[in-house]
Amino acid sequence: MRINNHNYNQNFKGFNFAKPLEQFYNANATIPTLIIESGVTLGRAYEANKRGGIPEAKDRLIEQGISAVVWIYGVKALKNIGDFIGKKLLKIENLDFDIGFDELRNPTKYIDKKSLGFKAGNILVSTALATFFIGAILPKINNAILDKTLKKEKEKEKKKNNIREITFSDFQKQTKNKKQIAFTSLYEKTVNLAHILENNSAARLLITDSGVVAGRFYNAQNKYRKIEGLFRDIASIYFYLYSTKHIVKGLNKLSLNTDIDPKTLEKTLDLLKENLKNNPEEFREFFIGNSENIDKLKDLFNGKKVISVDDFIKQFPFLSDKAKQMAKMQYIENGLGVLSYQQACDVLSNSPLSNPEFLKETYNHTLNKDISDKLRFVSSKHLDKIRASMNDFILQIYKRAKDKNCEINQEFIEKIAKNNLKKSFAFNVIGTIISIFVLGIVIPKIQYAITRKLTNENKFHTEKD
Repeated sequence: MRINNHNYNQNFKGFNFAKPLEQFYNANATIPTLIIESGVTLGRAYEANKRGGIPEAKDRLIEQGISAVVWIYGVKALKNIGDFIGKKLLKIENLDFDIGFDELRNPTKYIDKKSLGFKAGNILVSTALATFFIGAILPKINNAILDKTLKKEKEKEKKKNNIREITFSDFQKQTKNKKQIAFTSLYEKTVNLAHILENNSAARLLITDSGVVAGRFYNAQNKYRKIEGLFRDIASIYFYLYSTKHIVKGLNKLSLNTDIDPKTLEKTLDLLKENLKNNPEEFREFFIGNSENIDKLKDLFNGKKVISVDDFIKQFPFLSDKAKQMAKMQYIENGLGVLSYQQACDVLSNSPLSNPEFLKETYNHTLNKDISDKLRFVSSKHLDKIRASMNDFILQIYKRAKDKNCEINQEFIEKIAKNNLKKSFAFNVIGTIISIFVLGIVIPKIQYAITRKLTNENKFHTEKD
């Protein structure tokens, strides 16, 4: 099997939606989160202005905006400072390793305890400092700014009242309900692995908010702001973390579109070009491969997550070379290594997609790291998801060809790939917009309605308990 990327990679660059779409597939990307936070900040400030005027709008912009910056960049910035201190003062030479581990990869086995302890501690301390700032320090700063703003507003009103007679309509305007809301957005969920904190922006934002709810609740000026903030922060978790993904998944399912990383799609297209089969049935059989001996494989695993290559070869000696090559996708400390269930299935498969060389190249390209490096970690579940998306794309091409009753050629595949990217990008944009709308408009309206129900007033409660 030939794997020749040069020409087709140039063609793939013409797929205009590939580059921006990659941001939605990168767990560590900050741009999607930045877009959501910007929209939410403006939306909540708009709703705040409708209820409480400039004082509340200013309160929202400051709290929401600063929190967003700390959420998105604070933990990483603090971690970089910690890394600098570790290298310069503690003379720790190597901090370039991943902390996560599973049955196939465990970089922590090859790191000295001092470096490992420092890196894990640095990540946790950086997260704790960011959390403390947003939960304990920022609310106090924001309250002080709000008090100063309200004081200036009262002084302006007092000056106006001193230089002109107050009419009945003026009295009505002055006694009209003001407005407010509380807290910033939130999304916190306890995460056990420092690797997730370091490499997943959503998890970082969640963890940063772990102490924020309590901190904001404690520092809120009155019980109504406590209730509003608590509702808003808890209600926001789902729409920050999961709603966009669930919307995209639903739209993909409805439109029979494949959820595939653009980088994975790029490599899959390379392979299809080099091994094209025109007949739909031949195309499907060739690229999906057969499932012979699958029952024997299930018996071999018998509930285990990995098996040794030695055990696999004993059962399937005729696949010895491919099994050994497949096991090299993860670092082998001794012996012939181990195989996950998906890897073992690929060893049994005769599909070009199951070729270890192609898979390793595709995974490295998609994840931008060498998955066989002993200091690098990527979960086997993530790799299995990438692998499944390739098969899903093959089936998408097959079904489209069957529906149109046509042969499969390069132009046909490229058209499907481009439409796939366009739809995936559109679905992610739609999911993002819906999430922003709920976070920035719907949730504030509900929290204001809660306060109206409790107080019979539609106002920004600035009084202190």
